[in-house]
Amino acid sequence: MTKEERRATLAVSRRRYAELDGKRAKGGFIDEFCAMTGLSRKRAIRRLNARAARGARRRGHPRKYSMEASRLLARAWRLSGQPCGKLLHPVIATCVGSLRRHGGVDGAAAAEVLRMSASTMDRLLRRAKPLGGRRWGRRDSLAEHRRKIGLKVDVWPGDARMRAGWVEVDTVAHCGGSMAGSFWWTLTCCDVATQWTEMRPAWNRGSHAVCSALGEAFDAMPFHISGVNTDNGPEFLNAHLAREFPWLCPGAVRSRSRPYLKNDNPYVEQKNGHAVRRILGYGRICREEAGGALRELLAAESLWRNLYRATFRLVDKRREGARWVKRFEKTPKTPAQRILDDPGTPSERKAQVLGLLAKNDPVELRHSIDAAYSRLLAILAKE
Repeated sequence: MTKEERRATLAVSRRRYAELDGKRAKGGFIDEFCAMTGLSRKRAIRRLNARAARGARRRGHPRKYSMEASRLLARAWRLSGQPCGKLLHPVIATCVGSLRRHGGVDGAAAAEVLRMSASTMDRLLRRAKPLGGRRWGRRDSLAEHRRKIGLKVDVWPGDARMRAGWVEVDTVAHCGGSMAGSFWWTLTCCDVATQWTEMRPAWNRGSHAVCSALGEAFDAMPFHISGVNTDNGPEFLNAHLAREFPWLCPGAVRSRSRPYLKNDNPYVEQKNGHAVRRILGYGRICREEAGGALRELLAAESLWRNLYRATFRLVDKRREGARWVKRFEKTPKTPAQRILDDPGTPSERKAQVLGLLAKNDPVELRHSIDAAYSRLLAILAKE
């Protein structure tokens, strides 16, 4: 069948289809037409429909505003700082008048823009907005940053437990059971191999506070940091920390724990209870002026634990049947002793630890801890 024959057959079939009355009669005719032409049923209905023969028309309500009016509205919207329709509507007359004074504005389009409502402006500005008219969302989302950071199980080497420089980081909330309002957090950094632990306060877990606390903690660690593992909290997965991390830890690898698996960060989770909660408890610390005493207390406590508090280090862990078998060091050591005994630690780092041991005394350090704790309690006791 030639093209002209198909066109003639379609014209005759369309007239016959229009004369039919009733669903059964039209259905039978469509079956015959599909068998003759090989078209699908939906396509055949569109071909036989008389509206399709007249050409495609725009569905819905006819256009009320011209394209010139839409372009003028977009110019006025950019001139006023790209606000929403409710904020643009009160000042649209001023913006359009200014554009007309500078020339190049059609009077009819200006009249159309001045008749628009706020909702109409939002609808016509959908294509001009950066997100295509969709609602503004968090472009800096947690999911976006999670995709950029590898998991600890994939990034960390198998011998990370025996090499200084692989650090786990976490935060502890001093909220007293209620997350409402402002309060202090403690940021804890723990080296897996040496158990060197640094604790610093952070007000409200903000990006600037967390980066400052991380910088203080990393500077206090007497070894090069090779990797940092955190959980999936928003204080760690954000653009601010992603931008500042190369400056805080040059050359270090970032990783994160798997969601809802605390055991991916076991060493720092243990320090959260054994170090932070044992000092500060579970009460609420919500006075901003307590930051100085809190920072002094945590820094002194961290130094005392690193220099004079011996711990057992986990050497090996394996599963036998339904239970885990753990093997610890036979002789406990302080984190400072582990650094001094590590053959891979540079001599300048060992000299830094020896300097800390020579400069500090356990009794004097304990007195400074007690004094800072007393000042903190006095601040929290104020009405």
